[in-house]
Amino acid sequence: FHQYLLQQGYVVIAPDYRGSIGYGRAWREGVYMDVGGKDAKDAWMAANYLKTLPYVDMDRVGVWGLSYGGFFTLIAMTDQPKLFRAGVDVAGVVDYAMYYEDPYHGGWTASRIGTPEQNPKVYAQASPISHVDRLVRPLLVLHGTADVNVPYLHSVRLIDALLKNNKGSLVEFMTYPGEFHYFTREHVLRDAWTRVDQFFGKWLKQPTSPTGTTR
Repeated sequence: FHQYLLQQGYVVIAPDYRGSIGYGRAWREGVYMDVGGKDAKDAWMAANYLKTLPYVDMDRVGVWGLSYGGFFTLIAMTDQPKLFRAGVDVAGVVDYAMYYEDPYHGGWTASRIGTPEQNPKVYAQASPISHVDRLVRPLLVLHGTADVNVPYLHSVRLIDALLKNNKGSLVEFMTYPGEFHYFTREHVLRDAWTRVDQFFGKWLKQPTSPTGTTR
């Protein structure tokens, strides 16, 4: 998909943030007790790097991701609400307390940020649902109902919280019945990536005015 975006004339940067594997133990453990903190900062630093490139229009920079990248997108759109013009969240974690309670992911979550009872502030920082009132830019959310990696209920709770905060006009949401964490069926893949393509085309291809509206 990144190759496709490049072919459409976009500039693409895919940061390898702290917490990922392949760069030693210190890098992998860099998010201990700080999920959504230092790792998210790596995404901000990537965006700040783009500002140094003369061929990048910072008024038309988007962010997207799947799974942990979807979580990152939600953090980006709420912690840095005006840094990106639009964002796409595909099956991202919304609430780490709910993720901890999931029988498949409690151990994974606890190994990084302990338990909700031990570290409520850490959980609040790491959970985008705590910050949805800050959303000011358009967001597209895609999720499969049979997802067991990041359960579909995360996106349901996200949309409900956004509606409660009067953010419904900023959000587009598409459900894929029976689809898992990574979309596999042809018609789903075609619909999902066409939606992302059209969404970014709408919000990123047109120059923006100083007030942030398209023209």
